[in-house]
Amino acid sequence: MKRLIKISAMALLVMLAMTGCKKSYTITVKSNNAEWGTVTGGGSYKGGETATLTAIPAAGYYFNCWNDGNADNPRTIVVDGNATFTAIFSDTPGGGGGGAEGAEELSGSISANTTLPDRGLPVDYVIDGRFYVEGNALLTIEPGVTIMFTGVYGGITVEENAGLRMVGTADKPITLTGPTNNQNVGAWDNVQVNSNRSDNQFEYVNFINGGSYEEVVLIYGKLSMKHCTVNGATNYGVFVGQDGNLSAFENNIVKNTKCPVILANHKSVNSLGTGNAYSNNTNNMIEVDNYWLDESNLTVTYNNQGVPYYLTAGVHVDGTAAMIVNAGVEFVFPYDQNVTVTNNALLQVNGTSSQPVIFRGFSNEAGYWNGLEIGSTRQTNGGCNLTYCNIQNAGDEAALYTWEDTRLTLSNVSISGSEGYGMSIAIPIDWDTDQYDFSNYHVTASGLTFSNCALGNIYERNKEQVYSSMPGNKKLARK
Repeated sequence: MKRLIKISAMALLVMLAMTGCKKSYTITVKSNNAEWGTVTGGGSYKGGETATLTAIPAAGYYFNCWNDGNADNPRTIVVDGNATFTAIFSDTPGGGGGGAEGAEELSGSISANTTLPDRGLPVDYVIDGRFYVEGNALLTIEPGVTIMFTGVYGGITVEENAGLRMVGTADKPITLTGPTNNQNVGAWDNVQVNSNRSDNQFEYVNFINGGSYEEVVLIYGKLSMKHCTVNGATNYGVFVGQDGNLSAFENNIVKNTKCPVILANHKSVNSLGTGNAYSNNTNNMIEVDNYWLDESNLTVTYNNQGVPYYLTAGVHVDGTAAMIVNAGVEFVFPYDQNVTVTNNALLQVNGTSSQPVIFRGFSNEAGYWNGLEIGSTRQTNGGCNLTYCNIQNAGDEAALYTWEDTRLTLSNVSISGSEGYGMSIAIPIDWDTDQYDFSNYHVTASGLTFSNCALGNIYERNKEQVYSSMPGNKKLARK
């Protein structure tokens, strides 16, 4: 009995130790102007606890938003680390980071290295119209700076040889916003980067209500973008042009846009890093607006960004290019588009049982898009494979189409909702015996399933036969 009591006491102590060992974190709250308002909710919290932050404007003043662009008040957060939140108060309704009294006005262009320091004002600088960084000039914007654009034509253009470095901190982000009397989406235009300088860096920058015509951040040159928030755009949050080079894209938030990110080339997919979040966007997908993926020996890797990729023109992988698709990725296709893999190109789909890769149409209609056509004979680097993937609502002829000389391994592939067949295949014929020549056929399948394919599961074109499962060196099961 004593031994049982002792064991129970030890178990209780272990449980108490486990419940009491959660790490504590500090939530710091600040006001951008102590005379304009105060903030409550800061303190020490254990990981996983909820903190409620409240901004309390003084008489005659107004709460605009928090330093990351969030306008909730009170605001509830789940504590998972040390963090600082600054309440932005203003002296006019609608805020805009505060009134522009005392702000320095900028216009026209600069052609010499220039630094914009934090002047300690609600709005540090006002830009009227388009502001150009020209020549070999580097414009450096320091932490804590707020720039207000006066209208829908306002923005910054970085010319071909110039540079723009906007590097804030978590405690002192840089804010670009519209006029105090227009806090609507599209209140100002954009920031456009045309140069390939390595010092083009955006970190901890809040872009609030830009994109009056199209995008908020345009990248035709080279840019590293980390810990930034794009909140509000008429169309796109971030656009990377055909020759654009997104050297890094990590821990960014893009919200309240029509579409968060558009890429005009497949190569930019490689730079979509971790920690990015996309929310409350009309089409909450990453749009890739390019058909050809055919640059010699180019490898493009699609990783799960938490939202689908919308391939507006489909994709044609050709030559010696490679398209690698990792677990959890979802592709969405417009009407009548397709995936085509030809010559010695490589397509490898690496889904898992818990995170399959999904190919589907934008509309949930049978045969809405054209499906996958795999004609590659690639043998190196493991060859083409589809592993744990779902092909949905594709194909007026077939959802998956292969050729006689195609080399492809299918493992745990699900095909559903074809307007035609699930698969269309062509097995070589030994014309002396008029039998299938499986020794020269290199499409293999395991765990292949079909559902709701209107004309049948598998159509073999050379003998014009329909099969319920993949033909092989065995008794064939015809439908």
